[in-house]
Amino acid sequence: MSSISSLTAGADVGGNLRSVGRAEDEIRIDAEDALGAIEGLEVRRVFSGWGFYRRGLLFAAAWEGEFRFRTRQGHHWIYEVVDRELLSRPDELVSAARGVLAVLEAEPAASRTGKRGSGARCPG
Repeated sequence: MSSISSLTAGADVGGNLRSVGRAEDEIRIDAEDALGAIEGLEVRRVFSGWGFYRRGLLFAAAWEGEFRFRTRQGHHWIYEVVDRELLSRPDELVSAARGVLAVLEAEPAASRTGKRGSGARCPG
C-alpha cells in the first residue's frame, strides 16, 4: 500500500492534489474492475474523487485515498471506508455493494439523480 503512504506524504507537503488524484484513480480502476458484475454500474468524477452509481443511485466513492460505501447515520450521509483488500476479492465486494444498494434503494432520501452530486446531499 505504498500508494497510500505516498498519498499521505503528498497531501502533507504542500497539499499536492495531483498525488491525491492518482490514489483515487488507482482505487477507481480496481473497484470498477471488481464491481463489474453489478448491472448498470456507472462511474463519474465527483468532488475530489470518483462516484460509483447504479441506475443513478450513488452507493460508493473513491475519495480521500480510500474506497468507501455511502451510508446514512441519523440525518447525515457518511462514506464508510472499505478494507482495501476487499477490492481484490470481487465476489465479496459485489456482495457487500449489493447489500449497501438494497439499503439505499429503501431510503427515500437516497434519491436517484442524473446530476452529479445532488444525490449525496442531505435534506434540510
